Amino acid sequence: MPNSNHRRYTRSQVEVAALLTIEHQEPVEVEVLDVSMNGTFLKTNLKLEAGTRCTVSILLGHFQHELPIEAEAVVVRATAMGLALRFESVKIDSTPRLQTLIVDHAEDPKQVQLEFSQQGGFIFNPDRQQR
Repeated sequence: MPNSNHRRYTRSQVEVAALLTIEHQEPVEVEVLDVSMNGTFLKTNLKLEAGTRCTVSILLGHFQHELPIEAEAVVVRATAMGLALRFESVKIDSTPRLQTLIVDHAEDPKQVQLEFSQQGGFIFNPDRQQR
């Protein structure tokens, strides 16, 4: 059965904390509702315009001792519930943790692993300077 989803990567439903940082502003606590290798949806009351550049740090671990997943992102859509972000680049050391988070929460982990192998699963962009 062909996949009618237009996304390159499956989104996994999660409920984890994150920090969203807009340039020259203090980080804001948000909640990640879903995540893929291309982006995430954040539950927040913030109203940001599409095209707004930001940094998201997804916090892992019960005691938040694990290193966060850090990505540069851009807002693609704002809804009453929150913000949809597209990852522009993910720090290279965050990529394996992002993949693990997605697989661990996927409805079909084998499908997600297949997507990673077909698409490369590698979204670190060495041409973009990390902040």
